Amino acid sequence: MAFPSPLPMSSHPSRPGLDLDVLAAEALAAQDQSLRRLLRRFVADPHLVEDLTQDTWLAALRHTAAQRFLERAWLGRVAQNFAYQAMRGQARRIAREAAVARSLRLEPSDELVVDAELRERVLAALAALDEPYRTALHLRFFEDLTPTAIAQRLAIPTETVRTRIKRALRQVQLGLQRR
Repeated sequence: MAFPSPLPMSSHPSRPGLDLDVLAAEALAAQDQSLRRLLRRFVADPHLVEDLTQDTWLAALRHTAAQRFLERAWLGRVAQNFAYQAMRGQARRIAREAAVARSLRLEPSDELVVDAELRERVLAALAALDEPYRTALHLRFFEDLTPTAIAQRLAIPTETVRTRIKRALRQVQLGLQRR
């Protein structure tokens, strides 16, 4: 990267034979290291330090006063501003995530209590059924078998399975209404 200079590009008065491009590169490397040290005081994440350093240099290149960005104070303030912006953004992200986590947290409600009570009542009514009906309902609704598969498993006609399921459901319904 070449910087405008009033001196000829071939040499520098204090170091004869050195190209100004080499001097500029050395100066930028020294400033880059001091910029990284400064950012490490604000940010612990080395990847974020790298990102903020690149953002600072990009801002320096875009700045209209081309020579001013070589000043350490200006670069330091730009780097600090980027670090503060990153920290504010991270704090806002954490707050948003916490708010979403709070809204997703399930609290016991009346519906959950009612569902638990209903489940207990249904299981009690199911346990009170006589054996062929209890087995038919268990296979149909707890093991999710079709009436045809139940008939094959129990070696009985399919219509018998359907009848047992209908009668069992009617008995469970009556048992729930009584309670």
